[in-house]
Amino acid sequence: MLQHVEPATLGRNLLVYLVGVALAVVGALGLAGVEAVDLPVVVSGALFAAGIVTVVTVHEYLDGPF
Repeated sequence: MLQHVEPATLGRNLLVYLVGVALAVVGALGLAGVEAVDLPVVVSGALFAAGIVTVVTVHEYLDGPF
């Protein structure tokens, strides 16, 4: 069932989730060797891992993005 969520909490969760997804996407593109994202493998891996950890944190500790 749908639950009532405060708008401020929803906004915070979506913002943190968006940052995590953006980090993961940039890291994945860097690891894939896309020329538009020219990052060293170490930096790309760290960005990807940070993004995944952020997304999992939103799901586990902040009760999901919604």
